[in-house]
Amino acid sequence: MPGGLDTEPFTRYRTENGARNYEDFIEKNLDAIIERYHKAEQKYRSLYDNSPDLLRTINREGIIIDCNKTYSDSLGYSRDEIIGASIFEHVDERSMEQQKESYQVWRDTGNVHDREIWLRRKDGTAFPTLLSATSLYDSDGNLVGSNTTIRDITDIHTARQEVEEQKAKRIKDMGALSSRIAHDLKNPLSVVKNSVELLKMRLSPDDEASKKHYERIDRATVRIAHQIDEVLEYVWPKPLAISEDSLLRILKSVISKINLQQVKVELPDSDTTLSCDGAKLEIVFSNLLLNAVQAMEGVGNIYIRTWDDDKSVRMTVEDTGHGISQDLIPKVFEPLFTTRQVGTGLGLVSCKSIVERHGGSICVSSEIDKGTTFTLVLPKSQANGSKA
Repeated sequence: MPGGLDTEPFTRYRTENGARNYEDFIEKNLDAIIERYHKAEQKYRSLYDNSPDLLRTINREGIIIDCNKTYSDSLGYSRDEIIGASIFEHVDERSMEQQKESYQVWRDTGNVHDREIWLRRKDGTAFPTLLSATSLYDSDGNLVGSNTTIRDITDIHTARQEVEEQKAKRIKDMGALSSRIAHDLKNPLSVVKNSVELLKMRLSPDDEASKKHYERIDRATVRIAHQIDEVLEYVWPKPLAISEDSLLRILKSVISKINLQQVKVELPDSDTTLSCDGAKLEIVFSNLLLNAVQAMEGVGNIYIRTWDDDKSVRMTVEDTGHGISQDLIPKVFEPLFTTRQVGTGLGLVSCKSIVERHGGSICVSSEIDKGTTFTLVLPKSQANGSKA
């Protein structure tokens, strides 16, 4: 027993004085030995019962054979109601799989550390805990059970929830502000774009210098408009307007609107008809192609390939750029994350949102100096029509 009688002095006496003298020693000092053992047991029991943590002892089958007062009081049961119960009887449904996995880890390794498990009280309410377990062995080294320490982390969970709520509120406020600013920018941007078009119409055919300046203004306004659309799509997404559309038409429309520089795009050989919001998918492919162009610094190849069946189409957008390091791949779909000096960091977030609102999925794979591949899966039909 942890905290129990220290047997080392008796073992040493037996070694030094022989078995017969040892038996005589035990017989003469039996009462003192028993008293010492009881005191050690009482000390351990007091520490066990009065611990602020929830403590329980289980056998190999996960049956509770002991628990402290904190454990029974926290769950709202008497100790007698708890002894003999399975550990799974006190687990909230949301953590049942985690508890099963933790139990198996303990059986396989002998230890479990800091697993967040929600427990359910007798009155049906639940609370979050942090669970750790260490194994108990008999004198022959056989596993007989475990001592489990469970810490109520309700205060930590509440504080974490409050932080998340404040964070969500700030993001909502920032989103509302960004939306207003983006809307306010669209009108003067349209004036600039239309004015440039009028000025270009008045140019003499041989005025190449002015033509280049206007083309630069055109590219700048297109980039600003694209960034405004990214912000609006992120903070104020509109419902999908579902209709039958051609995948090749969408891709060709995107290519006609962006500056590919010296990048060649290889389109699929065959077309696919989708039930989708074509304008929204143009945003997706525009972001993917622009990212690829920038990753290749304006020189390289983009390969778009498709495979489809009766229900869905799978497509890849592969570039020949420098690639993305493995530590950055999990972050590419996070809001505001970008590896470039320009851009909102919302493009790929919007892509993911649009694809998932279509009932599809998007993921990325990449290797340094071997390019990046985005893989999309889109359903061919939308069962519920337009989605918010």
